[in-house]
Amino acid sequence: MNESLICPKCNGKNFEIKHEATFVYTYKIDIVNASIDNEESENLPFLFDNREQTCFKEFIECDKCGTKYPCSFDKYNQTIDLTIMKKAIRADNVKEPDFLG
Repeated sequence: MNESLICPKCNGKNFEIKHEATFVYTYKIDIVNASIDNEESENLPFLFDNREQTCFKEFIECDKCGTKYPCSFDKYNQTIDLTIMKKAIRADNVKEPDFLG
């Protein structure tokens, strides 16, 4: 493939794909195994219970200027659709983007 992505802000050609996520971790306080006999100890043991992803965003970022362009990618096959990426980058820089099916 001879085509490449070009950043419209700086004409950079090198990009990084990024997946930014926020997780909420839940831990159960382990009262059963806590040594509550020792009044000097203020620490309670805890056990991991669950990890829940609350939000995420995927984008490509220009290595040269740092501009971020939203995208989605196939993590299983480790691919992105080049045509969709080019349209997303162009749409990010025009007042009335032309979205084609």
